[in-house]
Amino acid sequence: MPKGKKQAQKDSEGTLLFKEVLHHGRFSGNRIGEKIYCILDAGNSSFYVVEGEEKAAVIDTGITAGAKILPVIRELTDKPLLLVITHAHPDHMYHIDEFNEVYMCHDEKKMDPETLSVLTAGKLKPWEEIHDIRTDSVIPLGGTELAVCQTPGHTPGSVVVLETKQNYLFTGDAIGSGCGVWMQVPGGTSLEEYYDGLVGLMAWLVKKGGRMKFFGGHHTQVFESTAHPVYNPLSLGVLADLIDLVDQVIHGENLGRPSNAKPFSKEQVRYASYGRAEMQYCVSRIHRK
Repeated sequence: MPKGKKQAQKDSEGTLLFKEVLHHGRFSGNRIGEKIYCILDAGNSSFYVVEGEEKAAVIDTGITAGAKILPVIRELTDKPLLLVITHAHPDHMYHIDEFNEVYMCHDEKKMDPETLSVLTAGKLKPWEEIHDIRTDSVIPLGGTELAVCQTPGHTPGSVVVLETKQNYLFTGDAIGSGCGVWMQVPGGTSLEEYYDGLVGLMAWLVKKGGRMKFFGGHHTQVFESTAHPVYNPLSLGVLADLIDLVDQVIHGENLGRPSNAKPFSKEQVRYASYGRAEMQYCVSRIHRK
C-alpha cells in the first residue's frame, strides 16, 4: 500500500482495515488477504483488487454513478492495472471505461444485442477491445495468477476467477452471494444449462484442490438469506446444495413458492431452496429451448 495515502487501523484480531473517505465516503472496504482487497460500493456491490508483483487485477467494478473507482484503487496499489469482469451486468462492469486492459467471456454475446445493451447500461466497450476468457484461461500478475472457469447460468458468459497463490475464489453472481442466485434475469440460460455449468464448476474446483475461500459479488448478502437469515457464507457446500436444488427444480421435485423478488417480465418469479442454497427463477426457463 503506498505510504502515507491511507489512514489504517488494526481491529481486535490485527487485520488491517481501511475506510475510503474519497467521493463523500461512498466506498468502504477491507484487506481480505495478502495484497487482496474487497471494496463495497454505494449500492452494496463488491469488487476486488488483487496485487501481484508486476500487475494488479481489479475483479468487477461495482456501480457508483457520478464517481470514479480508479482513485479508490490507486489508494491500494500503484501497479499497472487490468480489469476482469465476471459477467455483463451494470453493477459489475459499470466503470469499464476507466480501464484499458479488460477481460470478459465473449459468450455474453449469446444474449440478443438489445438485452445486452440494456443489461450493461450502454457502457460496454467494443468486443475487439475486450480480451476473451474461457475455462482454464490464465492471467499472470507476477508471483500469482488468476485462473478462470466458465459458469453459464445467471448470464451465458458468467465466469468465476481463482487467485491461485492464496486460493481466493471470486464468484460474481454465478452462485449468488449468500441469499440465492437470480435466474429470472433476462438473458440468462435455462436451468438445464445452468445445472451443467454448476457441475462443471464443481469438477474444476475439486481438481484444483477444493479448498477455496469464496467471495461473491455482493458480500453483505451473507446476512440476507431467507433460509439462513443470520449468516450464510458461500462455500463448496453451498455449491453442492445448489447443484441438488437446480436438479430438483428441473425434475419437478421442488418448485418452491411464488416470490416477491424483482420480476423482469410479466411471468411470476418463484423461490426455491434446498440446504443452504436458494434460487429465484421462472418456470418458462427450466428447460432448454
